[in-house]
Amino acid sequence: MASNGARGGLPRRRNGKQQACEPCRKAKVSCDHTLPTCDRCRRRQVTNKCVYLAAPMTRPVPDAGTRSEPLITKAPLTPSTGSSGSPVASIVFKDTCPKPNPESGPFIKSGGFFGPTNFSAVFLENSSNLGHDDIQISNDSDPYVASYESLQSQTFLMLAGKEPGGSPRVALGAKILNALPDQQTCRFLLGWYMEKCHGCELPKEAYVDLANSLWTTYARQLAEPRRPEKLEAMSTILCKNAETALEEFEDYERWFISCSGANMRWEALGGVFGALTTAVLSLPERDPFFSSQRGDRRSRRNFSIELKDCVQACITLSNYMDLINVPMVALLLKNLILQTVISGDVSLVVWRQLGDLVSATTALGLHRLTPGQPVTFTSEMKKRIFNATFICNMGNSLLTGRPPALCHRMCHLQLPLDVSDEVLMKGGEELQRAVAALDSNGWNREEKIYINSSVRTRTLLAPILNEALELFLGDPQNITGEIIKDLMNRIEQTYDSFPNYLKFNMADVSDLDVPDVKVWMRLILRLMMLEHRLLLERLAFKQNILDGQSMVDCAREMLELTVLIWVQRDRFIEHHHDYDWMLMCWGIPSSGVLCVELLKQTKQPQGTQHMLRIPRSEIVQNLSLLIGFLEWIKPSAGNYQLCGRMRQIIKRILDQILNPSPPSSAPPASSQESNGEANGFENGLPYDPMLDVGFDDGLDNLEWLNTVDWSRGPWVDLQDFSATKCG
Repeated sequence: MASNGARGGLPRRRNGKQQACEPCRKAKVSCDHTLPTCDRCRRRQVTNKCVYLAAPMTRPVPDAGTRSEPLITKAPLTPSTGSSGSPVASIVFKDTCPKPNPESGPFIKSGGFFGPTNFSAVFLENSSNLGHDDIQISNDSDPYVASYESLQSQTFLMLAGKEPGGSPRVALGAKILNALPDQQTCRFLLGWYMEKCHGCELPKEAYVDLANSLWTTYARQLAEPRRPEKLEAMSTILCKNAETALEEFEDYERWFISCSGANMRWEALGGVFGALTTAVLSLPERDPFFSSQRGDRRSRRNFSIELKDCVQACITLSNYMDLINVPMVALLLKNLILQTVISGDVSLVVWRQLGDLVSATTALGLHRLTPGQPVTFTSEMKKRIFNATFICNMGNSLLTGRPPALCHRMCHLQLPLDVSDEVLMKGGEELQRAVAALDSNGWNREEKIYINSSVRTRTLLAPILNEALELFLGDPQNITGEIIKDLMNRIEQTYDSFPNYLKFNMADVSDLDVPDVKVWMRLILRLMMLEHRLLLERLAFKQNILDGQSMVDCAREMLELTVLIWVQRDRFIEHHHDYDWMLMCWGIPSSGVLCVELLKQTKQPQGTQHMLRIPRSEIVQNLSLLIGFLEWIKPSAGNYQLCGRMRQIIKRILDQILNPSPPSSAPPASSQESNGEANGFENGLPYDPMLDVGFDDGLDNLEWLNTVDWSRGPWVDLQDFSATKCG
């Protein structure tokens, strides 16, 4: 075997890491880069396949007619002149590598930095040893590239011009208007949006009013069949309106008049498109509605992407004059939420759009609103939009392990009042009566759950999460047991301070008198509290502050409630498109804690002191349900590939727990079984590189957890995104 010094001659990948041999690369496991044969290939008796290719992911030029040559060619081992027992390998390096070209993909593209709180960190923290290579969080499929006719692909044409008429802006605006569904389709989708959907931006009624104003004012231009000249004339009007600053009014009526009808602006139209996109995504994939559509719109995925393109294009047109207003910030927030559903919660495009949203909110001064101002429609919307932005920022930082762009120490987080959107829109005396009827903490006494109720609860928990992220992502020397325990107590006290009608009770699930909306809101709020608590429990266990029993109990409840969402999925059809996100936030961390602890107890002898109390039967049953939940996720989900990999990993863990490896005194396997790997079968099943997580040493070594690239697949397979777009 070559010494470690020989590894330095290997060329490195574009990310600076050493190249892996072909079997390890295809199996997506860690390679130790030993020459002439790596340790894993030697143990698996596939030394003849252990070769290092110069560009394994690059296809040859079609007319070249040559194969990729091995990076390393093994010569007969001969004693070296330095010492009579050290073999030497003959190493031949290729001088040049094929240049990437559009036909030679796919290429591995980095997903950026992922810190210690990311969705897969719980597995890494509990593994016995670190692997030879750091786990690379990347996307191994081509990103979604908008087609030539896509609206997003044409936003680069937004060049400055003196006259709006005939400009690229007008042409792009005409395409946006042409993509607007017909009036009957809009009426159906907005009706579904009002009945089933929820949003933390502007009130749902406001988007419906804007849509009605659009059809009333521009009925002739939008009538079927739509003519290009009429659409361009309408686009010219909207472009001119967008060139003037939007005057800010405190009451809803004057605010609505300023951005509707003849004053319609691109940010207002983008909000309508955002509502339509949300409605399409919340419909079941096989809903009869899609069969009534034409062309690509018969697919839910196609339809939602087309409408989402229009939202992004409206943002581009709104940004032309470098103006900012409340409807614009609300549109950026809606666009971010829609992007997480389409491309996954940890994709780079989401991170960039989050930066745009934070920049817009702070530029508008929503982070430093003056306290004690009169209660109006606009003032309450400003509070709600910024609080929702702050919550999204904390949640995304938790998922990715990256520092948040906002900090509660530099913001004034003012809670919106717990009143309905209808009352806020009416304003006047009715709003004053509703405010006077609230309790001393700003909660309503009618035990109704409004959008503001949800925003208030999450805003109260968000600063605690912010401080927990400071501990995880900041200087480790600042971590003390007192701080961690104080944060854990504050989480419990904050949740206990919520009104009883916001707290989840398992009896609510079977109580027919409790509406599904209330069950859903209470369940999600409980899971978010457990998510914050589990983060601190993990940190306390890692710092030897707690023994881990409370961490296991928290993970058990979190897993039980997560699978409850899937068991009761028929009651929450409109939220199906968010299920993959919920699995990333709650299913993966909780199952990771429980899987690792089960593996530890399986390999520990009976009677070991300080063993945690873990109900194996309950956990195994819930893990089995979680496997079904992960398998249920549709390919159109943004985090579909990650869910598929997690399903396979948890199945392998359950196999090891329920069917442990035989003791060392067991008779050796037959020659037919020992040769099974050479025939491509392992344990009687076809070999699947995706499932090769390194159980060769049984449960005595948890190093296999480090060989799993947990990050591969949190995005949808974007290589076929624009081609297939299956619903």
